[in-house]
Amino acid sequence: MTAADPRHISTAATLPPELRGTVPRDVQLTALGKTVAAIAVATAAGAFVAAIWMSIVYLRIDAERHLRDRESVSDTAEVVEVALRRGEHPRRVVTYRYESSGHSYTGQVVLREKDRRDVSRGMPIAIEYLPSRPEASWLAGDRPSGLPIVLIPLTALGLLAVGAMIARTLRRQWILLSEGRAALASVTGFKKVHREHKYKAYRVSYEFQTLSGARQRSRCEIGKAPPPIGTMVPIVYHRDRPTWSATYPLAFVQPFRRR
Repeated sequence: MTAADPRHISTAATLPPELRGTVPRDVQLTALGKTVAAIAVATAAGAFVAAIWMSIVYLRIDAERHLRDRESVSDTAEVVEVALRRGEHPRRVVTYRYESSGHSYTGQVVLREKDRRDVSRGMPIAIEYLPSRPEASWLAGDRPSGLPIVLIPLTALGLLAVGAMIARTLRRQWILLSEGRAALASVTGFKKVHREHKYKAYRVSYEFQTLSGARQRSRCEIGKAPPPIGTMVPIVYHRDRPTWSATYPLAFVQPFRRR
C-alpha cells in the first residue's frame, strides 16, 4: 500500500465530515429542494392543463366567430355615456343603447388608446349584434378578436421549458453532490449580481486543486454575503469536468441523514 499524500490528508481533515467518505454519496433533497421539485412538477402538470383549457377556449371562440359571420346584423345605437379610464394609458369607455325586436339593450366598449374618433353622448354609432343573442354586440368593423391558436403550443412548451430548467438544476446539484469530489477552494473574488432591480446575489470566484494536482478556477452564485477573499471554502467538483463545481453546502440537495 502506498502512503497517502500528506497534502490530501490535511485537506480532508478540514473538510466537512460528510464529504470525506467514498462516492457515490447518499443524497436527499433539502426543504428548499423539495419545494422547488414540487414547483417543477406543478409547472409540468400546468402545461397540460393549460393546453387543454386553452384548446377548449379556442374552440368556443372559433364557434362564436363563425356564428357572428353567419348571423350578425348592422344597426345604429345611441351613445349614452363616455367615460375616461385614467391611468398610464387612458382610454375612453363608451356605453351605448340600441333596440332589437322591441327591446332595449345596452353595450359597452373600451376604445383603443390611439382611437381618435369623435364620440359624445347622444351621438349615433354604428354597431353589429346577433339577432339570436341581441345582448351580444360590438362596434361595426371591430369584431372581438379570437385566440391565436399558436398561443396554445407556445404556452404549453413555455411551461414545460420552465419545469425542465428547474428539474435540470436539481439533477445537476444531485449528481454533483452524489458523485463529485470534495476539495477546499480559495476565494479569489466576488461581485454583486443584479436581480430584479436589486442586488440579491453574489458571483463568487475561487480556485482549487484537483486530485490530479491541476489548478482549477471556477465561480458560482450564492444568495448570501460572500466570504472574504482568501478564505478557504469547501466545494464539490465533477471528477470528469472540474469546471463544473459549486460551493458547499448546496441549496437544493444535502447528504442523506439517517435517523
